[in-house]
Formats: sequence, structure tokens, C-alpha cells
Amino acid sequence: MTMKRISTVLTAGFLLLLMTIAMPSFAQDTKKDKAAKALTDTMRTQLSLDDTQYSKVYDINADFVGKLAGLKDDSDSKMAKFKKMKAIDEDRDKALKAVLSAEQFKSFQEFKKQNRQEMKARFKERS
Repeated sequence: MTMKRISTVLTAGFLLLLMTIAMPSFAQDTKKDKAAKALTDTMRTQLSLDDTQYSKVYDINADFVGKLAGLKDDSDSKMAKFKKMKAIDEDRDKALKAVLSAEQFKSFQEFKKQNRQEMKARFKERS
């Protein structure tokens, strides 16, 4: 799988996650589960997760998605929400680091970094 294809898949997964968070709150648990599954399926492909890792990564992603969804209704400022989101992301990274091999975690971090750069570029294009 080429780096561009991997990046596209990661971006699609992240956008799916963001769309899920932006959806109305009815049936939210099902939407969170779907987002966590989509995110974990993408990671399975990218990082060659085994079945045990998949299960653990799914649980981590489900918790991550749930916490991000909780920020939607938060009345804090955008900066405060950003700081909370960053803390949630750091907690997720710590949990993933315990499940993934060093090589898998490094790949995950590289994909995440590249995805953020692409998102920033798209945001600048829209501005």
C-alpha cells in the first residue's frame, strides 16, 4: 500500500470520526461504535494488527470517540476544547503504545502527523 493511499484511508477515517461527532445525539452510541470500528479497521490494514491487538485497539478507539463526542456539548471556549482534545489524544497514544509494537506505533505516529499536515493544507485552501 502506497503512502498516499494510506494517507487517504487515514484521512477518510478521521473525517468519518469528525462527521460522527457532528451528528445529532440520537442513536449516538451506535454512531460512536461505527466510527470506532471504521477507525480500527483502517488501523488494522495500516498497521497489520493481529486479532488480539484489534480488540484492544477497538476498545481504545471507542473510548477516544466517546470522549471526543462529549466535547461537542462542552460550553468551554475553542481553546479550552482544543486543549481537552489534545489531552484525549495523548491519553489514546499512551494506551496505543502499550498495545502496539514499537514499529507499529511509530508508523501510527507518522500517519497521524501526515494526516494533520494534509488537513491543515486543506483548511488553508478553504480560507
